[in-house]
Amino acid sequence: MFAVHLALALALFISIHVGGGAQAEFAWFWFMWLDYPISNFAWKFLATTPPVVALMDWGYTWGSGPNFRALFIHGLIGGAQWFLVGALVGSFFWPRTGYIATWRQREV
Repeated sequence: MFAVHLALALALFISIHVGGGAQAEFAWFWFMWLDYPISNFAWKFLATTPPVVALMDWGYTWGSGPNFRALFIHGLIGGAQWFLVGALVGSFFWPRTGYIATWRQREV
């Protein structure tokens, strides 16, 4: 799930970076909705930290700093949330060692 989420975020980043437009960064609002609990926390507390601000300043040297910051927050931080969701769902439904498989073995 992390890889799919990161690939979608990277595709959006490239689309915004290449296509440009005055308000193109508003396309990241879809990821705000998709990454709901962690995205609000990341934008409120993480986006203003010195390392992320330095990353955004570095992004200005070759393109769009806010777009690069959104890729970092949604691609990596939001992707970490989806990695956790995927790990929990995978451990629940894994065919031989997941919770459902061990529950069925206990019944037999």
